[in-house]
Amino acid sequence: MRQLITLLATVLLLTMVGACDSFVEEVDLPIDTIDDSQLTDESQIPFVITGIQSRFSTTYDRIAVFAGGISDELIFDQRVPNATFPSFKEMDDGDITFANNSNDGLYNSLGELRFFADNLLTRIGEVTFEDAALQQEAQFTANFYGGVARYFYAAYYALSQTEGGGVITDDPANPGPFVPSAQMYPLALDKLNAARGFADDYHTRVINTLVARIHLFQGNFSEARSAAQGGMVAGDADFESLHTPENTNYWYVQAGEGRHQWVVDFRYKGYVDADPAEGNRIQLIEVIGNDDPPTTFYRQDRYVERGTPLPFSTWQENELMLAELDLRDGNAAGALARINAIRDSHGIGALADANMDVLQLEREKELFTMGLRLPDQRRFGTWHLGAGTWQFLPITQSERNINPNF
Repeated sequence: MRQLITLLATVLLLTMVGACDSFVEEVDLPIDTIDDSQLTDESQIPFVITGIQSRFSTTYDRIAVFAGGISDELIFDQRVPNATFPSFKEMDDGDITFANNSNDGLYNSLGELRFFADNLLTRIGEVTFEDAALQQEAQFTANFYGGVARYFYAAYYALSQTEGGGVITDDPANPGPFVPSAQMYPLALDKLNAARGFADDYHTRVINTLVARIHLFQGNFSEARSAAQGGMVAGDADFESLHTPENTNYWYVQAGEGRHQWVVDFRYKGYVDADPAEGNRIQLIEVIGNDDPPTTFYRQDRYVERGTPLPFSTWQENELMLAELDLRDGNAAGALARINAIRDSHGIGALADANMDVLQLEREKELFTMGLRLPDQRRFGTWHLGAGTWQFLPITQSERNINPNF
């Protein structure tokens, strides 16, 4: 399920729902499309699975960058060479218009991820499988990524500046209503719990880590602990979105070597200056501004190639969640042990004590570039912009135009 994903699979998959049923007489069928009905076949299920994985990768990397931009993790400054997108400035200012074109592209990508995952479930019910392992992989993929898509809506999209949630539409003629985050998160959990029945041991732990994250964001601390106790453990490989030179990691494209429109907040350089070992998990490189005298900015240097993968969940995150829950339960010693184990995994020295301030700072450093700073700021009450600014991405103007529920 973790095979390298190609852009071709994405392009072909995007044609499957809208493929034409008939063509002008005596004109050859186009070679780059496939009739939707042809995909409801066991031989085509691996193709559909790969397309869903690809759409996940091209959704998550953008969410991680845009969430970093709305939060206090990244900054957009036109003194940085090639920082020119007005849509990015809106995010940095928290003054995001409904017609923001960068957000519009992401919103469409997320909608496709959700639809393709749900649509795979329908196809599975119409296919007679001879390969039981393939059927299990398809069931896992459909349920897991359907859950991930719903989680993305709940954590990153909103009707208004602070009213999180999204829209699920199965019939374009009858668009769905707005679903608040408090209702969308349980929909994500339903899908993830269904995926457990088709997951191997590793992916079961990945599911549990994501379930714990969702419960933590909701303030369901008992449920979060129960899930995290079965989550990822030291030695587990990161669960990643995979990229290729054709399916480029968006951090590289807009916040890295490819083009550095987004740079990191200056305090991250301060963390590395205070303890150079922090550079093992906060990789930075200088960017010289175009002002006079020039300002030295810093961008991430973690995703150094177009195909560098992006972690979605890690065992370190799981331990940080357990450390937070330990602190909430009054077990500072247990939390400290977990935090120091994480620091040791990066060659960073141990801390002498732990409290919630320490925990928040460790999350800020450890989860750098994973898109988790934004929900952390909301739940810890550390929002950095003024009242009335967007703490999510807005549901787009295109959705509002076609959906009578708005």
